[in-house]
Amino acid sequence: MSKNRILEGVRVLTLEQVHALPWGTSFLADLGAQVIRVESLAHLQDRKAGPFPNGRASQEWWNEGGNLAYFGTRNKQSLCMDVTAPQGKEAFLKLAQNCDIVTDNFRPGTMERFGFDHESLAKLNPKIITLSSTAFGYTGPWRQAGSRARTVDASCGMSYLTGYEDGPSYRASNNYMDHSVGNNVAYALLLALYQRNKTGKGMRIDLTMQETGVSAIGPAILETQRGITRPRLGCGHLWKSPHNVFPCSGTDRWIAIAVSTDEEWQSLKRAMNEPDWAADSRFDSAQGRWNHRHQLNDLLSEWTQTQDDQELMNYLQSNGVTAGAVLTAEDLVANPHLVERGYIEEFENVNASQAGLRKYAGRPFRMPGVSFAIRSVAALGEHNVETLRDIGGLSEEEIADLANEGVISTKPLPTEAAP
Repeated sequence: MSKNRILEGVRVLTLEQVHALPWGTSFLADLGAQVIRVESLAHLQDRKAGPFPNGRASQEWWNEGGNLAYFGTRNKQSLCMDVTAPQGKEAFLKLAQNCDIVTDNFRPGTMERFGFDHESLAKLNPKIITLSSTAFGYTGPWRQAGSRARTVDASCGMSYLTGYEDGPSYRASNNYMDHSVGNNVAYALLLALYQRNKTGKGMRIDLTMQETGVSAIGPAILETQRGITRPRLGCGHLWKSPHNVFPCSGTDRWIAIAVSTDEEWQSLKRAMNEPDWAADSRFDSAQGRWNHRHQLNDLLSEWTQTQDDQELMNYLQSNGVTAGAVLTAEDLVANPHLVERGYIEEFENVNASQAGLRKYAGRPFRMPGVSFAIRSVAALGEHNVETLRDIGGLSEEEIADLANEGVISTKPLPTEAAP
């Protein structure tokens, strides 16, 4: 374990579920913050999500899901407590008094009903930083609307822009919005901590999924003000050609090739050994190549489909042509470049013995002397006693009462169906 834990001493109390907010708080946990995830027996969908070892959930499925190690309880502590119960609410407020940050991803109004809104918490802890990650924010006519990544993908304009040329709109990605929002969560919280260190004052952060998505289509926002409608182009480009994904030999193997200049086009021609069709004058200029992009794509595909995707990538790169094999998840797990950089991390979750040693995606940056490795994956309610005693100040007897009354738990209810 690295001795340089940048956020050591920072405490985060988080009411989180699904993907976006847990993804963001996992960055803080990696950096050494004590992140306490408050979980509920009424909402165990994250622990049901899997993936499970060998594709099947065992008798203790609630601790086995691979997503827990990826972001859910990665390097976090788990407090399984019913905050809707009076005793749970009281315990939560005692914890908040001794934490730096409280986060949630409920709809606006929920935290206020619980008495966990910023104003209420700030009375107990004037330096508190609170962050709510919602679909559309705490103000505006859409503030009460709920959402998932798919629906926000649509309402931020990304779905409209995504799709093949002359075709309908498509979803940009299953998790693009979740990861983008999570990254912004970490960014905003780090800024808030920096500001508090300068001023001694806490703050309220209102972060939205929709605005995260709109910020990703900035050029289209500018273009529409000039009467320009950006078309759907699939893997194409507004003026570059060839700029697409092309078939390679084998089943469902592809390569992306992007030519930006006349010089790069000449490099591609030489790499193809100057085929007769490439000498066509229609392809001599960038405008000509774009005007005849469909014919150019078809001709180039005839060449690429005879080549191995990864060998062709290396060959084109060595000849000055920007190219990238379309890698699958299976390819990435064993990718020699990622392995050499130490990006692919091996970890064994002691709470999921059936899983054994598994490989996980790492963090996309390196900092000398700072580790971002998975250190632990919290089991359901694993830290109930520790957090309530050491941070909330509850006695052993009070904690035992909470357990006896079902306010805190370490297992799902007997009526909970396995995934």
